Amino acid sequence: MSTKKPAVPRGLTFPLIHLQRWVKANKKNLTPPVSNKQLFAGAKDMVLFVSGGPNTRNDYHVNPTEELFLQLKGNIAVRIRPLDGSKPHDVVVKEGELFCLDRWVPHRPQRPAGTLGLIVEFPRGSDEAGNPQKDALRWYCPKCDHLVHEASWILKKIDEDLKIIMNAFWGGPAQNRTCQSCGHVIERAGAIELKGKKVKAVKKKAVKHGVHGGARRKAKNK
Repeated sequence: MSTKKPAVPRGLTFPLIHLQRWVKANKKNLTPPVSNKQLFAGAKDMVLFVSGGPNTRNDYHVNPTEELFLQLKGNIAVRIRPLDGSKPHDVVVKEGELFCLDRWVPHRPQRPAGTLGLIVEFPRGSDEAGNPQKDALRWYCPKCDHLVHEASWILKKIDEDLKIIMNAFWGGPAQNRTCQSCGHVIERAGAIELKGKKVKAVKKKAVKHGVHGGARRKAKNK
């Protein structure tokens, strides 16, 4: 008697997913710095993933394919560096909007807390020599805009590769994070908030053992 499993019907390779339930079940994976998780990981013709907020990024991703952003909840800002050399600027993508980014454009998705988006990328191709196209992460000096560091690699897992490279950069030698033009040292990125069209760093809340905590302890000891 044959034990061979029946072939999966063509067109039914992947299960039907209820997106909101999937997001709830995978919420633990949507954590900084990238806060993303891939769907349909075995797909051959697309790279689909969900990104939540907050994320914590000060890099620019260079992708050899187009990227489609569908903002499901809340507003985000995608900071881009135009290929014509014009000044970097933020593209605000509001809830319900679609934004298609050209290939090779360095960009930084900036996601405030509570936001949720669906992103579509595509499998990387080959260059003119037949070698696999590479993604890159770039860090520019926030003071003088000089390129401080670039890491390029062949993408394997969209929800793992980026955070590994980011953490290696932030946790690596300070000399690799030091601007050779002005001497500024790039540190680990923090969360942001979006006020209208302006991106601002989230101020860290005072910890209990900080100034206010110390004041309360002194009052109790009187």
